Amino acid sequence: MAQLFSLGIIATLMAQDSDWRLQGQERYLQGVALLHRDYRRYQKRADWDHDHCAFCSGKFMVEDLPDVFHVGYCTEDEYHWICEQCFQDFRERFGWRVLHESQPDA
Repeated sequence: MAQLFSLGIIATLMAQDSDWRLQGQERYLQGVALLHRDYRRYQKRADWDHDHCAFCSGKFMVEDLPDVFHVGYCTEDEYHWICEQCFQDFRERFGWRVLHESQPDA
């Protein structure tokens, strides 16, 4: 029974390794701090009107359009965005920590 359980874990890990969304993101997302926030345009590029999830390529936009993400996780520089589902699917694998933004003084 323990051997079957171990094989199940190995099969699960192998399935995760072959997930189509994994495409080398560990080079720039392994162990990073993330913020959970409403999407906002990348401030360093005024011509960008959207971003994509670093894993599934789902679209993040400010505008309210069908099939668009409005909330997700981003790196501190707001360059890389991760949708809620991909965050849940890969949070342990990538060892992310979520930072809490300081609240403005009332």
